[in-house]
Amino acid sequence: MGRTCVKTAGDIMNLQAQMEALLNELKALETDLDETLQQLLVKSSGHIELSKKLGEMELIAEFLKEYGRGEDAVRVKNLIRALRQRVYESIGLVVFQVQKSTLKAVEALNDAGNGLLMIGKFGAFLKNLQELERTIQE
Repeated sequence: MGRTCVKTAGDIMNLQAQMEALLNELKALETDLDETLQQLLVKSSGHIELSKKLGEMELIAEFLKEYGRGEDAVRVKNLIRALRQRVYESIGLVVFQVQKSTLKAVEALNDAGNGLLMIGKFGAFLKNLQELERTIQE
């Protein structure tokens, strides 16, 4: 009976350790998902802002098309100026998004380079390990 209790206790401890590992993995997945969602929200907010600018430009252009001839020259010039401003703002938004994407790409390349260096270090470690094995066998 004593062995059964010890074995059962060991099984319970093993099960608890496995459950703890599963919970930790779930927490890590949740963290990764939260980070991905945050990145998507930031990215989509830039797209939403750009879409808004395009909508404003469309409205101004449509107004100029329909009513531009009947309006006074000052008002038409102001509308054209507003349209030009929206175009420059849109260019600025796209440039900012390109900068962020470029920065992420550079960071990814840096991470890849670090990973390759780590692989090289593991390779050197394996060489040293093989030399140690040869030394021990001799």
